[in-house]
Amino acid sequence: MKAKPPHRSDRQRLTAEERREAITRAVIPVFAKKGFAATTTKDLAKASRVSEALLYRHFPSKESLFGHIQDQICSTESSIHQFVHDLEPGSESIVKMIYLIFRILFETQQAHPLGNAVYRLQIQSLLEDGVFTRTFNEPRFNQMLDHMAAFADAAIAAGEMVPGPLTHYERQWFAHHLAVSLRLAVLPPEAVFEYQSNPIDRLVHGVWFSLRGMGMKDAVIDRYLRPDKLDPLIEDVLARAGMRADPQQSLY
Repeated sequence: MKAKPPHRSDRQRLTAEERREAITRAVIPVFAKKGFAATTTKDLAKASRVSEALLYRHFPSKESLFGHIQDQICSTESSIHQFVHDLEPGSESIVKMIYLIFRILFETQQAHPLGNAVYRLQIQSLLEDGVFTRTFNEPRFNQMLDHMAAFADAAIAAGEMVPGPLTHYERQWFAHHLAVSLRLAVLPPEAVFEYQSNPIDRLVHGVWFSLRGMGMKDAVIDRYLRPDKLDPLIEDVLARAGMRADPQQSLY
């Protein structure tokens, strides 16, 4: 006698780990839309298409589920650290680092299926306790700060950047904030602002604006802000950081 073919539910039965990851993916948009405080376990169970009892079996609390999301999305990306660490102090390295920041914030998240949800999580975090955004920034941007200080000192000493009232940390964070604002502006499905530019050009223009604002001279910007040279370099860094991974294999 032939064995019965497996029932459809048996073929689709997930392991405990697969179920945890399926729940995690399903609830990210909910947290992103409503914020941590306003999201209920009922909301999370409904998005995951499981009962609240099953949700609690995998995650004993809303806090533990959100913590798991933070661990998945905000994990350290050693390739970014290594890339910045290996740069030589000077203007060219400032250009590379600011371009990388814009790519991480502006283009990469826009290209990723979970990108807008991840970005909205950061905005919601800023409206609440800031923990998610601080955790997200640590492996990506905070560890760049001392390098920016060394790069800027070298650029000023070489006469390629003019001293000004900005601190070295402000140079980096102001560029970061501009990239954040540009991404914020394109979150609605219908455009809010008319820039008269396409997203790729706008990314480059944002980098140029940041470099000019921190005091870098025009000739130096023209020399080093070359997307045709920078893009292959940055693409490799992002790929090794898992930010160009198959979305089925990585949350970010």
